[in-house]
Amino acid sequence: MAIAQFEIEISSSPDEVYKVSQDYSVRYDWDPFPERVQLLNGDDKISKGTRAYVKAKSSLEMEVEFIQVSPPTTTTIAMVKGPIFLDSFVGSWIFKPLDNGRTKAKFRYSIKSKKWALPFITDRLAVLYFRKTVKDRLVGLKSYCEDTFDNRSKKAADTGDN
Repeated sequence: MAIAQFEIEISSSPDEVYKVSQDYSVRYDWDPFPERVQLLNGDDKISKGTRAYVKAKSSLEMEVEFIQVSPPTTTTIAMVKGPIFLDSFVGSWIFKPLDNGRTKAKFRYSIKSKKWALPFITDRLAVLYFRKTVKDRLVGLKSYCEDTFDNRSKKAADTGDN
């Protein structure tokens, strides 16, 4: 099994970061990865057992199931259907509180290729692809949260609504 992960500090609370990360109405505003994300089975919000269809801008397609939903700290998904060369894919998004209302956000993806797909090569290629993906996604999440919540704080300070 190969691992691709990245972590970053975000100047927003874990609650704010978690909410943005799971709010599909703003997903395309910060997340450079998906071309399309759709919750399946009529679900309009996530919970354990919710399934989602994800199509990446790279054309990679996957159906995933949420196997852990623990606001505001963790969300974990597992691949149900995916690219023919992948045996398994599990992704965890973890948010830990830091001092001064900051958050350490960590995305960790575990990838296992099918044996016939030459895992020693395919796993390495998948790690290279997903390592860039997790970094780009976290940078986007950081920018969105810090811009959104910093601007909201400034507006409240300007109007005396603290």
